[in-house]
Amino acid sequence: MATFLYSALHFLVDFACAHAMYRSFSAGAAAYGYILIYNFCAFALQMPLGALIDTIAHRFRRLPEVFAAVGVGLTLLGAFTHPAILGLGNAMFHVGGGIGVIRDDDHRRWHGTALGVFVAPGALGLFLGAQLASVDIILLIGAAMFLLVLPLFRLPEMEQKVTAPSKTSPIPLLCCFLVVVLRSYVGMAVVFSWKSGFWLSLAAVCAVVLGKMAGGFCSARFGVKETSLCSLMAAAGCYLWSGDPLLGILALFFFNMTMPITLYQLVKRHSDLPGFCFGLLTFGLFLGFLPVYFNWALPVSGAALGCVGSAVSLLLLLPVVWRAKE
Repeated sequence: MATFLYSALHFLVDFACAHAMYRSFSAGAAAYGYILIYNFCAFALQMPLGALIDTIAHRFRRLPEVFAAVGVGLTLLGAFTHPAILGLGNAMFHVGGGIGVIRDDDHRRWHGTALGVFVAPGALGLFLGAQLASVDIILLIGAAMFLLVLPLFRLPEMEQKVTAPSKTSPIPLLCCFLVVVLRSYVGMAVVFSWKSGFWLSLAAVCAVVLGKMAGGFCSARFGVKETSLCSLMAAAGCYLWSGDPLLGILALFFFNMTMPITLYQLVKRHSDLPGFCFGLLTFGLFLGFLPVYFNWALPVSGAALGCVGSAVSLLLLLPVVWRAKE
């Protein structure tokens, strides 16, 4: 139940953020700066917020739910005020919801499946929020968010089991972080010529959503090594011919399958720092956004970038997943 509630809220929060950014903050001289402010607050701030929850959560077990609820409120407030408040609300919800889902996944022994379910709906929310920016529905979305927040406090309190202190090698942490930076950059930098109409754009977004979900299920069922190898090798091949819509959609599907894997592998190794792990990877998303935002030219672009990005991601993940038991 917790994973379902947080996942539905993830869709609505990201919908509200995209709707507000496109409707209220995308025009005028300040628009370019607003985009940077929002992304910094929404993604970079999750790391310190996650570390804060890790530090004091043992005193307040409902702290993730409180963060998620406050995040929903700030998101709604930010839609009418400023991108910084909108981004802070997004960050607080994601950290609180992320820890809540990590606890739920651990409690039910789903081996990372819930993480894929949670992270997936955000992409669809962003897409539909942008598409419907001209429709004044933010108050309706806000009402739906609060109706989903209230049941969170009726769920049984859960505390993640800490299996060992965080004294493992820093290499897996660094590798997972770099994979997320690369995934973020490739996801924004690779532009498909066929993705111009609504339906093909929607199909591309659905491929991202389903890929993230499938990554969690497949890694739990078949193993993280097998899932990482197969998905990224398939992504590299599909990106080479991604000018074809079907292969481009498949490339997005396979490339995003490692999203829950990177998070789950970090949480397993640093079970006492779930908030920091979640926030660290979202900080990686922010870093991957910067080259696209500042239009920094790189020697590889287009389909070749997708292929190279998939191959490099696989090389970075191999030290993490090669001997992983789950």
